[in-house]
Amino acid sequence: MSEPLRINGARLLDDLEALSKIGETPEGGVNRPALSAPDLEARRWFRARAESSGFEVLEDGMGNISAVLRSDVPDAQTVMCGSHLDTVPNGGRFDGALGVVAALEVLRTVQDAGLMLPYHLEAMSFTDEEGTWGGLLGSRALAGRLTPDDFENARGSTAALFKQAMESAELTPQGALRAQRSPESIRAWVEVHIEQGTRLEESEAHTGVVTSIVGIASYWLTFIGRADHAGTTPMDRRLDAMRGLAEFVRQARELVMNRFPKGVYNCGSVQISPGAFNIVPERARLALEFRHHDAGKLDAMREALLGLALHVVEVEGLSLEVEGLGMYPPAPMNRAVIAAIESSCNALGLRYAEMASYAGHDTQVMAGITKAGMFFVPSVGGASHSPRELTIDEDCINAGNVLLNAVLRLGEDSRT
Repeated sequence: MSEPLRINGARLLDDLEALSKIGETPEGGVNRPALSAPDLEARRWFRARAESSGFEVLEDGMGNISAVLRSDVPDAQTVMCGSHLDTVPNGGRFDGALGVVAALEVLRTVQDAGLMLPYHLEAMSFTDEEGTWGGLLGSRALAGRLTPDDFENARGSTAALFKQAMESAELTPQGALRAQRSPESIRAWVEVHIEQGTRLEESEAHTGVVTSIVGIASYWLTFIGRADHAGTTPMDRRLDAMRGLAEFVRQARELVMNRFPKGVYNCGSVQISPGAFNIVPERARLALEFRHHDAGKLDAMREALLGLALHVVEVEGLSLEVEGLGMYPPAPMNRAVIAAIESSCNALGLRYAEMASYAGHDTQVMAGITKAGMFFVPSVGGASHSPRELTIDEDCINAGNVLLNAVLRLGEDSRT
C-alpha cells in the first residue's frame, strides 16, 4: 500500500497564526463578526493567499469566497471543502478558521504534488455561519435557500443595519439571491471543524466522524402581563410577565432532561419592559432554542416546549406571543463521504469515533444539495466560542491530512 499524501503542516500552522491576528482580542481570542471590518480583512487575506498560490478566486453575491484549483477537464464536477472565517463576538482562533485554512492547504498540496485530477477542487469560506445576521447565510445562498425575508428580518438586528453591513462589503440582497449553484456541478462536500466538546478527548480518538448534524429550532416567546407599581401592588394580585418567563425556564429544563435525554435547549436572551426597579414587568421576551438529531424528537420537543409555555401563562394569568425564527431539520451525512473519511484515518494511522454533531454547521445545508460529510478534531477541554478555544498543532495537522486524503478518495471513487 502506498504512503498517503500529506500536507505541509508548518505552512498550515503559519496560516492559522496569521489569520488569528485579524480581529485579535486582548484575551487572546478573535472578534470577526460577519461583514465587520475584521471579517472583510480576513477575506482579503484569504484572497491574497489563494492568488499567491496561483488559484482562481471566486466571490458570489452573498460574499462567499473560494479558491479553485481547476481540472484540465472543463466540464468536470467540483469537490468542495471548507468552512467559515467569521466568528462569534470574542470567539476563538480555530472555530471555522481551521476548516478554511485546511481546505486551502489541500489545494496547495495537490498542486505541489503535480496531481492532475479529473475534477475541480474548491476551498470555500462561507459568509456568516455564526448567525450575526442570519444563520448559515452563505451556504443557504449557495443552496438557493435564501428569500427576501432573510434581509427584512435580520437575526438579532434590523434590516437597516444589515443593509449597511452588506453595502460595506459591496453586496446587495439581489446579488445574494442569485448566488445559487447548480447541485449537479458539485460532486461532494467535506468540512473539518474543531469538536467544541470533550467526547474526543474522553475517548482518546484523533478524529470524530460525523454521522448526522443536529436539527435546530428557534423562537421568541413573549410573556405578557400587566405593568403595576412594584411597591403598592400586593404579590398575589400581580400579573408578572417575568415570573411567567422564569417559571417556563425552570420547568423547561426538567422537561427536556426527563423526556428528551439526547436533546438540549437554551434560553439565551431575555428582554424585559418597562424595565424599571419599581414597575412590575408587563412584557418578558425570551430567546428559545432547542436541538435534537432525530427529526421526530425535534418536532416532539417543539410541541412539548410550546405546550409548556401555554400551560405556564394559563396558570399565571398571562398571555403569550410566539414568533418562530426557523427550524433546520437534522441532516444525516452521506455514507460514501463517511467511508472516505474513515478510510483516510485508517491509512494515516489515526483512531476515529463516529458521533452526531450537536452544533449547527454549513455542512447541514450542503447535505441538502450534494453528498456531504464532516469530521471533528479535538478541542482541549471542550472550550469553544471563547478565547480559551484550543486545538493542539498535531491535531490541526491531522485535520489537514484527513481532509486531503478524504477529498482525493471522493474524487476517485465513482460510487460517490
